[in-house]
Amino acid sequence: MPQGLTQIQAQKTEQQLKLSQQQLQLVRLLEMPIAEFEQQVKKELMDNPALEEGASGDRNADEGMESSDEMEMNDTGVDPYGDMENDRISDLEAYSDDDLPVYAPSGVAAERNELPLGDSGSFIEYLESQMMNYDLSEDEQKILKYLIGSLDNRGFIDRPLSALTDELAFKEYLYVSEQEVEKVLHVLQSFDPVGIGARSTQECLLLQIDRQLNNEEVPISDLKRKILQMERDIIAHHYDLFINKNKERLKNKLGISAVQVDALFDDIRKLNVNPGFALSESSADRVQTQIPDFIVETDPDGNIEMRLNSGEVPRLHVSADYINQMKTFQAHPSKLTRSEKEGLVYTRQKIEAAQMFIESVKQRRRTLYETMKAIIELQRPFFLTKDEEDKVRLVLEDVAKKSGYDVSTISRVCNSKCALLDGRIYPLSDFFKLTRKNAAGEEIDGRRVREMLQELVDAEDKMNPYSDDKLVALMKQRGVALARRTVAKYRMELGIPAVNSRRG
Repeated sequence: MPQGLTQIQAQKTEQQLKLSQQQLQLVRLLEMPIAEFEQQVKKELMDNPALEEGASGDRNADEGMESSDEMEMNDTGVDPYGDMENDRISDLEAYSDDDLPVYAPSGVAAERNELPLGDSGSFIEYLESQMMNYDLSEDEQKILKYLIGSLDNRGFIDRPLSALTDELAFKEYLYVSEQEVEKVLHVLQSFDPVGIGARSTQECLLLQIDRQLNNEEVPISDLKRKILQMERDIIAHHYDLFINKNKERLKNKLGISAVQVDALFDDIRKLNVNPGFALSESSADRVQTQIPDFIVETDPDGNIEMRLNSGEVPRLHVSADYINQMKTFQAHPSKLTRSEKEGLVYTRQKIEAAQMFIESVKQRRRTLYETMKAIIELQRPFFLTKDEEDKVRLVLEDVAKKSGYDVSTISRVCNSKCALLDGRIYPLSDFFKLTRKNAAGEEIDGRRVREMLQELVDAEDKMNPYSDDKLVALMKQRGVALARRTVAKYRMELGIPAVNSRRG
């Protein structure tokens, strides 16, 4: 029996969110750190002839715009923007020389050359340059170079010496014993930065303490030596108590007061557990440069000043020539030829594109400022002391509520940017603190959970590494309950490969 075809008309209602072209442009600009943003501005200047840099004509480009010190924040709580109106003019005929859209960056660009830009040379070359201070044989130099090339992104040697010995024989045709490799490893561990070449976080801390104890060039007092010896005792013999912050048991074992235990913990926390931070991912021989997007300074009186780094972004304005050209076209619209009409359309498009880009740049600047201002206000104790113990629990939602922006906007701002806080560069993610509850119901810093996971992987048998399920069980033994997918997520964030890739 043949089937009949029937047409049915149906009506349905659905809601869709579509971003405008300017919103999409703003989203992309928000995600860019300052170095990438500079390149984007240069690209726009090349692509759009209606967008120009420098002062616009003879007028004061700063009039009605951001002043050079607009990006300063202090404890008065005054909004440095004031009433910043939208400068977009929808009617192109209304343009005059005094109301062209302008972006004027702050005066922070002048300080650009004084900002620390990270390591401008290869970290591997820096390590290899220290070899000349040691009397090494040709084979020992080859071993040392191979060890340097085997460092992970923390600056650690994460494989057993037996595996390195086999690799030297297979890849370098160098047949040496584990004892010879270990001897050269001790040479690497004497390099700067202190702690480089450690095989675990525990060994990294011990190397730094021992360097202070045995440094003849910088003599220490008897009191400082006693403190360091107690710290070494804690790390060498009571490491599990230290990483689990079991201060009560440590106090009893060492026979000291709770105040002294706290002081020892504070001193140990100042040590660097990532000596290879300047090392590029997977120890690739590449230059790593960090340019801060924010400059934050504090003083002993508890004041905090923050401003944005404008980098090398120039003043931006819509071309006066294009505006005059538009006026010429609009003076006699009925007498335009076909080519002149096409020129009118082209000129209008370029002016609107330039206008939209300038407004996106200004909105990016405003959003970055308000976001960082909210982070500082919510994490004020940490900014003043830089002590992890003073860091309060802070998530993206908290900053979103404080700043008045959406969580997705805050995420884009914080994703790949960093701040220069009193001379030290911090990724914005360092100002957040996530917590989990252990078996006793106590809150544990999310970063501490990651450290515990890293310590377990550092201590595992590389011939039989832990699976994610095993790591879940071991973390549970330490009082932290995690789902398997959470362990996998943390592992990937730490750059730890899957179990099969870690098997040595």
